[in-house]
Amino acid sequence: MAVNREFTGETPVGMTFATLAGNVGGGQQTPGFIGVGKVFLTSKKFLYAEGGFKRLVWMPKELKELLAADLNQRFMEQGVPDLMEKIADEIVGHEVETIRDFMQKISHPALEMEDMAIYSESYSETGKETAEEEETEEVIEQSMTPDPGLQISPEIFNQIKDQIVREVLEELKSSDTSEVVRKVKDSLNQKFTGDDQPGTTETPATDIPDKQDLPEVSKYAGEGPTAEERISAIKSFKIPKESCEVPVWQVTLGATKEEGGTRGRTYRVGGSTCMPFHLWEGEMPNRPLVAMEVFDVISEKYPETLRNIYGEVLYDPAKMAQVCIDKYGADIISVRLEGTHPEKGNRSPEQSVELVKSVLAAVDVPLIITGHNNYERNNEVMKAVAQACAGENLLLNWVEQDNYRTIAGAALAYGHSVVSQSPIDVNIGKQLNILLTNMDVKKEHIIMDPLTGATGYGIEYTYSVMERTRLTGLKGDKMLSGPMIVSPGQECAKVKEFKASETDFPEWGNLDKRAYSWELATALSLLYAGADILILYHPEAAMATKKTIFKLMDKIWH
Repeated sequence: MAVNREFTGETPVGMTFATLAGNVGGGQQTPGFIGVGKVFLTSKKFLYAEGGFKRLVWMPKELKELLAADLNQRFMEQGVPDLMEKIADEIVGHEVETIRDFMQKISHPALEMEDMAIYSESYSETGKETAEEEETEEVIEQSMTPDPGLQISPEIFNQIKDQIVREVLEELKSSDTSEVVRKVKDSLNQKFTGDDQPGTTETPATDIPDKQDLPEVSKYAGEGPTAEERISAIKSFKIPKESCEVPVWQVTLGATKEEGGTRGRTYRVGGSTCMPFHLWEGEMPNRPLVAMEVFDVISEKYPETLRNIYGEVLYDPAKMAQVCIDKYGADIISVRLEGTHPEKGNRSPEQSVELVKSVLAAVDVPLIITGHNNYERNNEVMKAVAQACAGENLLLNWVEQDNYRTIAGAALAYGHSVVSQSPIDVNIGKQLNILLTNMDVKKEHIIMDPLTGATGYGIEYTYSVMERTRLTGLKGDKMLSGPMIVSPGQECAKVKEFKASETDFPEWGNLDKRAYSWELATALSLLYAGADILILYHPEAAMATKKTIFKLMDKIWH
């Protein structure tokens, strides 16, 4: 399969372009993946060693249309002039079973070709056998070479070997490793959950503490010397400090009754004059916010570990929003309207308006309204919600380079803010901000989404893009100096490590702890990269992330 960066949907391998790019970006060599320019897809050398274009079974419709003329020429040269019609796209689907059925129905030539795994297996097996043969020959040669000063019979050699093995095993059994294990667990607890009490056991993922057990802000803020005080105490050399030419612009979320809305509280993000938490170099007047997400429909792919935590409340968005705020300490709520997608429920704009209003009535915090990638229906729904909730200053999530005018216009007309999304590309992110401001959308109503991947799925590439965006903005690029929003919850919920059972992968450990840790690791990485809003799914990850934010800030927050 081949996918271009403009395509933001799912692919047959279960990863988006953003995630795939993380496996090949920066010169990485990952077996089974290759990053190329679009023009190379029409080269005679493309997949030459693997059998040519007949291997191609899936491409986004837009990419097929863009390269159709050149690709058809190559297909003619390889004797498959009708191959274009046999290549599946997102219209056919992205599930492996669906694509397989399509291939069989139209007799795709790849079905008659050898499995590509044969190449790697034959190579690895041959290499392994050769290495084993060489090692065996070397051992035999060494063992056959007599030492004139020492004569040891094979029987004596075997006795010595058996005695050494027994002594090592006895030593391991007698050694007390419990203290080492305990110290490692305590260290990990302190680093990732902030638990300073040694020897404590971890709370199961399904046992979430009540509201009164949530971290008190003042308990974590201001403990010990601040970052600025620690750095100022260094006298042995001069501390280099990066200067700020353009602060991150600030965006207000929500609107109170006095401002034309109904929110009991509003938040402001942005305003930083330094890299994340470099408080010895500048200021972060507004702390990063933790959002949690509720849904109009629950996908069958929604992780079982999260279903067990939320239970029936998962199917009641208004009640779930209350739980996320009151019990889990979320700052804001994201309402995902995935069910309005024609293929995922086809819910009407009127149903979406009713749902959003019910959540507005249930909680008094700002809302994020998250859509999907079916432009026509998404624009219709976002416009209806924006109009029905005029003055609330919702954060409409999202607009992109190929679809921004309708949603941006609705935000302008009815007093809302927008998320400008770019496919992990600094230049596209900047260009989209220019397009929005040219429509008279104020920067103070724009939050940037660079797109992200989960830990182990391209997060290092995302991290570098976010960091470069923030650095470039602080150094003077006014169109890149915006606050950023990320969705580690959604990204983690899609990966196999978040779903695979302990029965299938016992070496991966407890699923509940694994899911929580995976999302927390992803969230904290993106926090350090410059995230100002993090949309999380796992309650424990959300609480631990917020606790970490409080600890990293020098200022006491309320």
